[in-house]
Amino acid sequence: MLGWHKKDDVKKKLLIIDDERSIVESLTRALMGQDYESSSSLEPEKAMEMIKEIIPQVVISDLKMPKMDGLELLGKIREFNSGIQVIMITGHGTIDDAVTAMKKGAYDFIPKPFNKQEIIAIVNRAFEKAALLEENFFLKEKLKRNDAPAFDMGKSRAFRGLLERAGQAAASDATILIMGESGTGKEVLAQHIFAKSNRLMQPFVTVNCAAIPETLLEAELFGYKKGAFTGAYQDKKGRFQDANGGTIFLDEIGEIPLKVQPKLLRVLQEGEVSPVGGQTTKVDVRIIAATNKNLRKQVEAGLFREDLFYRLNVIPLQIPPLRQRPEDLHSLISHFIALYCKKNKKTNLSLSAEALKLMENYTWPGNVRELENAIERAVILCMGHQILPEDLTDELSAGTETAAQIFVGKTMTLEEIELSAIQIGLKRNHGDKARTADELGISLRTIYRKLDMLAPVREE
Repeated sequence: MLGWHKKDDVKKKLLIIDDERSIVESLTRALMGQDYESSSSLEPEKAMEMIKEIIPQVVISDLKMPKMDGLELLGKIREFNSGIQVIMITGHGTIDDAVTAMKKGAYDFIPKPFNKQEIIAIVNRAFEKAALLEENFFLKEKLKRNDAPAFDMGKSRAFRGLLERAGQAAASDATILIMGESGTGKEVLAQHIFAKSNRLMQPFVTVNCAAIPETLLEAELFGYKKGAFTGAYQDKKGRFQDANGGTIFLDEIGEIPLKVQPKLLRVLQEGEVSPVGGQTTKVDVRIIAATNKNLRKQVEAGLFREDLFYRLNVIPLQIPPLRQRPEDLHSLISHFIALYCKKNKKTNLSLSAEALKLMENYTWPGNVRELENAIERAVILCMGHQILPEDLTDELSAGTETAAQIFVGKTMTLEEIELSAIQIGLKRNHGDKARTADELGISLRTIYRKLDMLAPVREE
């Protein structure tokens, strides 16, 4: 069983269980000042009553206790709520028991004598793991409701075939490569596959490979050891370790630099991650990757390893662009109108024949994402009971200012011209960074870097 409060009601709660008061007091002092509520129990046999009352995300329990053994308590906690992360306290001679506890679902163990910084690091990581599982739970619930991402809203033959293959792939642990234009719903398809997989109650970790600077990507993915580089003040798990037992979604996989690709290949081949400055460790992770680039051409250009491409391309799924499945347009429009009427507390609006004709004749270069944005805007701006062409004009008009029009008569530096071109492209493409990068002939990583440069300007 896995149960959570409503997300807004969840507070970080820790419960310490030990029959020795001195141990409880020692741990409480070590964890004082952290951003969570700490409770304790000196009666292990009554601990489950307390757990059911406060529902902590993290529990610290001794392994050797009278009346109720730590392993027995672990089993009861796992049966009640498998999302609770249990950390075991181990003394000399009980390390083997601690390993057994971890095989039965314990998160980690704290050896005696205690090291304050180590305790804080382990507990904080346990809270992170609990938060990931909580996000998975709410994702699952969202996928069940009407406000779930509209991925299976389609009747076209090509799209139904894609869904069938995705469903077959979901039941396996095979690596999946999702390909498609920006805005087609690659991340939503990854969530769709995850929701139908046997790893549903395990972590689902998303990494946008283009949004992380090259210098930080390796440490972000694989973690690092204390002292590995300047600023590494303590060990840090990477995203693959966060996803251990579950699924990792690597968005914009084509942006991973060549120097990092061998480590990713090792995960795929051996199930091993190598933290920066640390020893190799095993992980059990299902990988779903996505790209809007042609990775075969990337391989030919020497930008992507051929062996890595074949390891990723075990089950390829190509999402057709919206313009190639016009028969799906009406169902998507209906879904988004109902969704945004509900979110904006409006009665369900209808779509005028003229507005529908505009939408049918539009090519939707931004795909489903652009359609959703257009509907959301139309619902918000609509003053009557029917969406009219004027509610769609800005979304569907072909004309926005060109770079040439903007720059005429102005003296600008090359850097200002580049930033302006990116801003214009983003406006034209409704914020679609990948499409803007393609149009301008630059990498997606450059888009993110240039936008970071704009941040101070926005604050003024």
